[in-house]
Amino acid sequence: MAIVAAALADDGEGAAALLEPLEMRDACRVAVRLAAMAAHALVTVAEESGGGREEALAHWQECIIAHESRRIEE
Repeated sequence: MAIVAAALADDGEGAAALLEPLEMRDACRVAVRLAAMAAHALVTVAEESGGGREEALAHWQECIIAHESRRIEE
């Protein structure tokens, strides 16, 4: 939960620091699980509002690209 809280606070460095003590395999499992949970939540919200899975995932990808672009500019 602390990893999610750090990420939501736009503290990628803090979230990464929380993963450092874990072995690579465990850190990968955490990352994959969090990504799956986020994708599921996004698709669920999109479907409930009348959108489709592909549209939701495309929007999510656009948001990630925009977020990363802002980080590169800083």
